[in-house]
Amino acid sequence: MINRRSFIAALSTSVAAAGTAESAESEHSALIALSDRLPSALNAYQEAASDVEWINAEWEPQWPMPDPEIYLYGFDTKRHEGLLGQGIETPWGKGEETRIQNIGTPERFEAEYQDHMERADRKAGYKSPKAMQRELRWAERAKARKEIARSYWAEVDRVKSASGIEAAQKRKAQALEALSNLIGEIMEFDEKTLAGLAVKAQALTAWQEVPKSWQIMNHDAPKWLSGMASSINRLVT
Repeated sequence: MINRRSFIAALSTSVAAAGTAESAESEHSALIALSDRLPSALNAYQEAASDVEWINAEWEPQWPMPDPEIYLYGFDTKRHEGLLGQGIETPWGKGEETRIQNIGTPERFEAEYQDHMERADRKAGYKSPKAMQRELRWAERAKARKEIARSYWAEVDRVKSASGIEAAQKRKAQALEALSNLIGEIMEFDEKTLAGLAVKAQALTAWQEVPKSWQIMNHDAPKWLSGMASSINRLVT
């Protein structure tokens, strides 16, 4: 069975071979100009993606794991993520289930601390000191968790800053958007000759290098293959 990548590769090769027999001089100059930009745009994306992969391989072992004490949901919490922003699953509950949990921030635990201290003050006048003491214990626990959270998030910030991952991811995103926009311009251009169709075949080959998620999000991409098939029928038959 021929998969989509193999089909596009075969189509691109055959169209490109046919296109070389026809001079590009008779094709739209604007389309040829777009094709001239394709190699550098693809190379820029590949280099940026490679940089992100290298940084992740180098720094991911230093990425901190949070103390289960600071797993928490609600306000002032953040999703548990890795260096690249991917969700990390950890054990949850009493069984073997795992899920991506949230992690409390120092601000969240400080708010809890203040809340329990205020409650302890209100209960200080009760006949039994048990209610006040319970609030004080919860306050101390929140204070301890605040320090754990502070250390964890400080280490997260340290690794992010030292690794340069955020700048690298930004470069990758910009290069990917530029490549995708260029491919879209090429594929939507009304070519006149087989040379122009060969340019589109090259663009489709480059499109296979972008992430699958990006390909899925592009609603115009499914029309590109059918558009090329129509062009082949028009230019060859």
